[in-house]
Amino acid sequence: MRLKLLLKDDPLLQQQLSQCESPDQVIAVCAKLQLQISMADLLRMEAQMTLTLNDEQLNTWYETPYWKRVLISLGAIQPTEQCL
Repeated sequence: MRLKLLLKDDPLLQQQLSQCESPDQVIAVCAKLQLQISMADLLRMEAQMTLTLNDEQLNTWYETPYWKRVLISLGAIQPTEQCL
């Protein structure tokens, strides 16, 4: 996804997205960048992230608030011990 590529090279965008407190805010930031991101896209990225986790990590993953899981999946914030 184009947003993930942008995030790798733009620490300011990472910071802006890391301050989002809901998936709707992530979508709004993307709209300002003229990126078409929907809730379905965010769900898909979050689901793809779960494929990389082991059972122990999955238990912790689902205890993490959804909007933080979205930000981790995008690469906007780094996972912590509590999130993975």
